[in-house]
Amino acid sequence: MAKKLGILYSQLRDDEKALIEAARKQGVEPVLLRAEETIFDMQDNRVIAPGEVEVVIERTVDHFVALYSLLLFERAGVRTVNSSDVARICGDKLLTTLAFQDAGVPTPRTEIAFSAETALQSIDDLGYPVMLKPLTGDKGALVARLNDYDAAKAVIEHKDRLGQHDHSIYYLQEYLQNRPGRDIRAFVVGNEVVKAVYLIANKATSSADLNQTVIECAVTAEIEQIALAAARAVGGGVLAVDLIEDGDRLVAIEVDYTIEMSALGLAEELAPRIIAYALSEQAEYDTDLVD
Repeated sequence: MAKKLGILYSQLRDDEKALIEAARKQGVEPVLLRAEETIFDMQDNRVIAPGEVEVVIERTVDHFVALYSLLLFERAGVRTVNSSDVARICGDKLLTTLAFQDAGVPTPRTEIAFSAETALQSIDDLGYPVMLKPLTGDKGALVARLNDYDAAKAVIEHKDRLGQHDHSIYYLQEYLQNRPGRDIRAFVVGNEVVKAVYLIANKATSSADLNQTVIECAVTAEIEQIALAAARAVGGGVLAVDLIEDGDRLVAIEVDYTIEMSALGLAEELAPRIIAYALSEQAEYDTDLVD
């Protein structure tokens, strides 16, 4: 049976082009599904799209488009990479933290508050500096390090006055004082950590972007253990696990379910692994049909 692999996308960026090329090298012509042109018939649980697919790799840029598309594909009997449950958890920092805690994955101390007043009390409890993060979003958007009371009061009052429902939820996390000025991103495909890199923020041009340098990182036993535990905690699949060194310990911060490759110079290495994993999911789909 010809493998029916779909790639759901919003824009054909370098990452998506790398996946298309990798699929072709593995003998598969992927069906390209632009999210904005795909229709889901909820009554009949079917997908109205340019071609039939049995497994789809999600590559959209909007979290809620991704989440709902994955859910609707699954209802139509299509395997997805990643699952809607994984997207739901990874797309929400509170749910990710709960998943880490339930699975015993080391993560920074975190508190949640629902008003400006209790947020300031929570910050006093955690101690300055404190990280204030939005529940959704990535690439550090709207993340603030609050160094003292004046900064905290100004940022929280501003957030409070914005009036959107999610701005009344304060996700506050301890700032790790012993971090060495770099983060670790570990890439998990299935049950394997296939790659890890150091990400160093700076102001020099780099292979990632204008503010980040990428350096090879050996996959140590500790990185493998914590990255796999974090990936399993959120449901597994194709994931990028962000880790931070805090003195002599390693902690998990969050998990990305739509991973970036090209900006980090890793597309050539990672894209074939992702395609192979998706095709293995399709093979499992075929087995289920036979059974």
